Amino acid sequence: MTPFVYFVDPTKAEIIMEFVQGQNAKDTLTPDICYEIGCCAALLHASNIIHGDLTTSNFLINETLILLDFGLSYYSERTEDKATDIRLIKEVFTSAHISIRNAFPFFVKGYASIAGRKKTDKILETVRNIEQRGRYARMT
Repeated sequence: MTPFVYFVDPTKAEIIMEFVQGQNAKDTLTPDICYEIGCCAALLHASNIIHGDLTTSNFLINETLILLDFGLSYYSERTEDKATDIRLIKEVFTSAHISIRNAFPFFVKGYASIAGRKKTDKILETVRNIEQRGRYARMT
């Protein structure tokens, strides 16, 4: 779910949208929320929407999970672009949320529940390939 957009004026660069109240997911993260974030990411990717900044800071929680900040979003069918979204949230889970045990595996379960195991495995393989590239490879 996202805030409802009421009005857009590209000439004045003005957007009027719904005000959504809630807690930031990064402050209240649980394995269940990680699962829901995975579901949300898979729904975006099923529509070929790449968020571009998929982090726990861009989710609010009230009665439902609300995804925010589509400023870096774009459309793409490329597995590489979807994997880049996933790589970022994986990095967030394994660094900023290290205390949440199995955060990324819960995310993956949520993602796979929407995308299916075959598509999820393909994207995760691409995530591993991205991580092995020079910029992301760990130096020993």
